[in-house]
Amino acid sequence: MKHNKKRNTAFLYESLIKELTMSIIKVDNQRKSLIINIIKESFGKNSILKKELEIYNSILENKDSMTQEFSSKFLKETRKDFNNLGRKEAFNAQTRLIESINKNLSNSVFANFVQNYKNIATVGQWFSSDSLNAKSRLLVENKVLSIIIPKTKTDDKMVHIDNLTYRTFVDKFNETYDKSLRENQKLLLTNYITSFSDNGLGLKSFMNEEIGRLKSVLGALIQLNESKYSNGKIVNSRKVLIKLDEFKKTPIDEKMVKQLFFIQDLVEELSNGS
Repeated sequence: MKHNKKRNTAFLYESLIKELTMSIIKVDNQRKSLIINIIKESFGKNSILKKELEIYNSILENKDSMTQEFSSKFLKETRKDFNNLGRKEAFNAQTRLIESINKNLSNSVFANFVQNYKNIATVGQWFSSDSLNAKSRLLVENKVLSIIIPKTKTDDKMVHIDNLTYRTFVDKFNETYDKSLRENQKLLLTNYITSFSDNGLGLKSFMNEEIGRLKSVLGALIQLNESKYSNGKIVNSRKVLIKLDEFKKTPIDEKMVKQLFFIQDLVEELSNGS
């Protein structure tokens, strides 16, 4: 079943929160104010999208221990709440929000890495599954049930590094690579090396943003310089775009990080006319 993430209220909200976080980190106060205003306007008290988000979160953030029977009843009542909101009004509110994001921010917001996206998409598919046949509806519902009745699993043991060791490593890293690496390469390498500390979430977020940035820059360079570049250069540049698209479908490993390292160099050199 296809999933339109722009029509998933929980995804829209989480993407804006991610964008807000990045604007705070970059000390971009103008963008931060824009995002806060958009969130207040669309998810303010008593707004239909606020109510819809709360319904999503009643499933996504459920902490209660539920039996299979109770969970099925809970989902039945939750779907009633969702359908009773007024689907046309919710759709129109989503449309206004999407238009506001495109106009005031950019459509890159919709490419933001959202940590819980798989579950958010599953719940969105379930809310939109009325038109499916009985078997497909049950398959989607079982996926939602697996969210609210999670399997017991052993917590992964995290490797701990004390602050002194970490600080020493960072100092050594900066001393070694300060002049030989570009700023984005330093960020990539730092995120990769420290990815153990958050199960790779920081690295995934950075990779998602960096891949999107590289695609945008390279695509613009091809378009602007099509008459100047040789056919071979254009073909090879487009191969790099395809490789960047493939990265989004592949688990992150050392090989991918190394390839992205070289692509960062390539795009920078093309930008400088090399």
